[in-house]
Amino acid sequence: MVLLRPLIDNLYFLKEISPFLSPLYIVGVLTPILVVISIVKRPKPKKSKLDKYFKIWSIFISIGIFFVILFDPLSMISFEYLLKLSIPIYIYFFARIFIQNKKDLDGILTTFLYSGVFVAAILLYEVFFGAIRLVESRGMERIQGSFGDVVSYGIYLAFCFLIITYFYFSRKGEVPKVKRIRAVLLVGGLCVLTLINIHHIASYTIFVGLLLLFMVFNFKANKGAALVLSILFFLIFYIFGQPIIEDKITPLLETDISVYEGDLGSEKLLHGRVGRWTGMVEMFTEKNVFSQFFGYPTTMDYSYHVVGVGSHNDYIRILFLSGYFGLFYYLVLLAIFFNRAKKLVMSSRYLAYGTLGVLMLFSVSIVPTYYPPFMYLVMSVFAFVALPKQQQI
Repeated sequence: MVLLRPLIDNLYFLKEISPFLSPLYIVGVLTPILVVISIVKRPKPKKSKLDKYFKIWSIFISIGIFFVILFDPLSMISFEYLLKLSIPIYIYFFARIFIQNKKDLDGILTTFLYSGVFVAAILLYEVFFGAIRLVESRGMERIQGSFGDVVSYGIYLAFCFLIITYFYFSRKGEVPKVKRIRAVLLVGGLCVLTLINIHHIASYTIFVGLLLLFMVFNFKANKGAALVLSILFFLIFYIFGQPIIEDKITPLLETDISVYEGDLGSEKLLHGRVGRWTGMVEMFTEKNVFSQFFGYPTTMDYSYHVVGVGSHNDYIRILFLSGYFGLFYYLVLLAIFFNRAKKLVMSSRYLAYGTLGVLMLFSVSIVPTYYPPFMYLVMSVFAFVALPKQQQI
């Protein structure tokens, strides 16, 4: 699934013809069924603190899902939301069985990189031969391929860069330094090419954050190599950076700059998302106390628009789906993950920090726990971090 997901996602349009022709629906139905069979048949992993809090969070998520389905139990859209909203739960518990050591995790990461080859091929085709699909946002045209939205490109560029830089650290002594640097530069170059064509400010932010994290860890691991890479990145930025900032990034920030200068109200920040979030939170706090603590769906009102992609913020989406309890335990879960990650060896710690950073930053403007390929990788890393120390080798 990790390998084939980009191909499946590019057949997104088939669901408009018929759900029975859509690989997305077929995979969406078969995945949880096969996962449940696997979980039942395979031996249970050794319990960890991360499992405990993931189970608690899953209970509140499941309550919200139950009421989403109860609102309209026989419709196709309710079935679709059941499959999508439960993705983090069944992927995590499957990953806990599947991933038993570092080799298992590295296999998933390597497969994700291979899947990125297909994404890179689509990108290069669109750049050099013409866009498959163009969408306009903030006055700029974005290439989108046949993906459901431009975020898919952002997800693959972020995780492919994180993985290749993780392998740069973890394969020290196994792969010559020149080959590792060459791989980082190749993937990094493709990431930059993606960024300047998708015009997605969250992806810019995350890529820069990962680059800084990579440099910090690199200085800890090898100051000489870090200095060489720093000079190389500086030269690349000096030559190409200013045109990219002026032509590709500044137009994306015009609204936010206008807010800062006082020409527009604060509700226009982040392309108007702040205004949307404020309105949604006000609507949520007007509901009864029970619904605030257990989730908006318990009101038995129409809730698809607030528990899906409509919020453009995963923290708010989780708040609506599972209430204060659900959001609280989700944040506790992230904190426990961070604390366990601090005890890992350097390369694994880098991967864990990078994964957490990508998840938390993307959650500000999109809903990453709603995207299967995102969850495939994130929950694999979570499952690895949950392992006993002696198995993390």
